[in-house]
Amino acid sequence: MVVLIDNEIAKKVLDRGEVIDSIETAFGQLGRGNATFLSRTDIVSPTTMGDYFAWGSMVGATIDPPRLALRFKSDVIKYVDKGGYFAEEKFNESPGKFMGVILLFDTRSGALLSIMNDGVIQHERVGATAAVACKYLSNEDSTILGIIGSGGMAQSYATNISEVREIEEIKVYSPTEKNREIFAEKMSENLGIEVNAMESPEGVAKGSDIVATCTASQTPVFSQEWIEPGMTIIDVRSTEIDNGTIENVDQIFSTTNKNHKAEIIGGGKVDKYQSKRGKRGFVETEYPTLSEVICENEIGRRGKNESIYYHNRSAGIQFAAVGSLVYERAKEQELGEEIPPEWFQQSIRN
Repeated sequence: MVVLIDNEIAKKVLDRGEVIDSIETAFGQLGRGNATFLSRTDIVSPTTMGDYFAWGSMVGATIDPPRLALRFKSDVIKYVDKGGYFAEEKFNESPGKFMGVILLFDTRSGALLSIMNDGVIQHERVGATAAVACKYLSNEDSTILGIIGSGGMAQSYATNISEVREIEEIKVYSPTEKNREIFAEKMSENLGIEVNAMESPEGVAKGSDIVATCTASQTPVFSQEWIEPGMTIIDVRSTEIDNGTIENVDQIFSTTNKNHKAEIIGGGKVDKYQSKRGKRGFVETEYPTLSEVICENEIGRRGKNESIYYHNRSAGIQFAAVGSLVYERAKEQELGEEIPPEWFQQSIRN
C-alpha cells in the first residue's frame, strides 16, 4: 500500500539524532558512489498574484536504503521590502498556504511507497545537514551559537547543531523584536540552555563560535567585518553572506557544487529571476564538498584559528534519507493513511 504521511506524523516519528545520522550516511554514500542526485530545477512563469510562479523539483537516490525521493513544490513568489532588506515571501493559492510534496519510491521494485508533506522534513534535512557540517568543520570546543533569523529554519539549526556540539549559549537576532524574544524564550525552554535576544546581527556574531544565517533575505545579513578567528559560518541561502566574507574566510565548503537551474516562460528574463533569488546559487562551484569531508580525512578544518564558511546548498539525497526514515518509523507505528498502489499503476506501457 502507498502511505500518505502528513507533517504531524513526520514530527511525531522523527528522532533528531536519527535524522542527523541518516544525512551523514547519505553523504558518505555519495562520496563512495552509492548515492546521487540531480540539480535543483525551477520552471518559472508569470503570475498576477506576485512576482513569479515557480515550480521547483529535486530528486535523489541512495543504495542503502534502496530509495529514490522526488520533492516538488508549487509557489507564488513575492519580494517584499522589509525596511533595509528584501525578503522572499511565498504561498500556494493564498498567503499562509504552502504546497510541497515528496514521492518516495523503492528502487528495487519501482513501487511508490509514500506521498508526504515536505514541511517538517524540509526543515529537518537542512538543519541536519548543517549539524553534520558543524560536526566535521567547527571546532570541537564550540559552545556559543549565533543565529540571525528566528523562523522555522532557525529553530531547526539551533536544535540540530546542539546535537553535535555542547552549546551553552545561543544568541539570536531578528529585525522584529517580538520574534526574537519569542524565539529566545521557546528555544531556551526546549533546549535547557541560555538563549539571548540581541539588538543587532553584529551582536550575534561577536564572540560566537558558530554563526548561522537562517533568513529569507535577498541581501546580505552577515558582514566580513564580523569574521573572527576559528569562526564557522553556515548559511541557508547564499544571498545572506556578503562578497567580502567569501573573499576573506580561510576556507569554503559546500553541500554540493551542483548549481540551481531555472527555465522561464512568458517573456521573463532568467537573469532577473536569478538576481532576485541570488545569482551565486545558480553558479557551479568548485569547493570541497560535504561528502569529501566525510570520506577523505585530509579535507576539512586545518587549524583551530581557521575561519570557515559552509554554503548549505540543497541536495535531493536529503529527501531520500530523511523521507525514508519517516516512512519506516511511520510504518512501525502504524501511522498514515493507506491507499491502493493500483491508483498509480496502469496497463499501458509508458
